[in-house]
Amino acid sequence: MIHLKFLKESRAKILIAVILLIGVVSSFGFFKYSRAQLGLLPFGGLVVNSFICECSGNFLLTVAGPAGGQFVYYPGTQAYESFNLGPESGMFVLGLYEPFGVCSAYDGECYTVPGVRGTISPTVGSSLTF
Repeated sequence: MIHLKFLKESRAKILIAVILLIGVVSSFGFFKYSRAQLGLLPFGGLVVNSFICECSGNFLLTVAGPAGGQFVYYPGTQAYESFNLGPESGMFVLGLYEPFGVCSAYDGECYTVPGVRGTISPTVGSSLTF
C-alpha cells in the first residue's frame, strides 16, 4: 500500500513540475505568435509615387524603405487628423496595413493594378502637418 501511495504522489508532483516548466518557458518567449492572427502589419518609409485608382475610389501609394511596397489608401479613413496622409509624393509615412488591397484604374476600361501589398489602416501618420 505504501508503494502505491508513493507512486500516486510522485505522478502528481511530476505533472505539476511539467506544467510549471511549460509556463516558465513560454513566459520567456519560446513560443512565437503568428502574424496571421494579428491582422495588421507595420509599414513605413518615403512615398515616392502616388497613383489615382479611378474605378475603386482610392489611391495607390508606393512607399520606399525596408518596410515599403505598394499600398492602397482610402482618403478620409485616418484616425489622427493632425498628421494627415494625402496623395502627395515626398512625405514619410509610418503605420499599419492589412495584407489585402485592390486598386482599379481606368484605361478605356477598368483594370486591376498588380503588386498591391495591402490596404493602409486608420493607424497611420505622415511627416506633413496641416
